[in-house]
Amino acid sequence: MPKEKIKLPSIALLVCLVVAAIAWGVVTFSKDYKVSYNFKIVCYNLPEGKKSVTVSDTVISLTFNQKGLKYLSSPFKDKEKKVYISVSELIKPKHKVSVYTFSNKEMKEFLLHHNFGSELVSVDEPEVITFYLR
Repeated sequence: MPKEKIKLPSIALLVCLVVAAIAWGVVTFSKDYKVSYNFKIVCYNLPEGKKSVTVSDTVISLTFNQKGLKYLSSPFKDKEKKVYISVSELIKPKHKVSVYTFSNKEMKEFLLHHNFGSELVSVDEPEVITFYLR
C-alpha cells in the first residue's frame, strides 16, 4: 500500500494563514480603543444623619481608553454594569445641607480617584448630576 504524502503547497498555505492570523491579532489588540458604557449608579456610605439619597439620573455614561485584551475584561463584560459611589466621599468638599450638584468634570475627577483610575477618559452624560439627601 502506498503512503499518501502531504502536499507541500498545502502546508505552506496553512502556515501562511496561521502567521497572518497571529499578525492580525497582534495589530488589533495593540491599538487603543475608546469605548462608552452606561453604568447604573449605586450609592452607599451615606453621611451621618441621612437616611436616603435620590439621584437626578440613575444612569451615567462613561468613556474609557482600552487597549487590547483589557477591552474584553471585567468590569466591562458584565451585562448590568454598576458604578458604586460613596456619597460621604463625594460630598466631602462641598459644604451644603441636602442638595449637591456635580458637573461631569467633577464626577470624572471623583471616579478617577475612587473607581476606575486612569482608564476613564470622560463622563459623557449627564452634564450635571444632583444628589438629594434626606
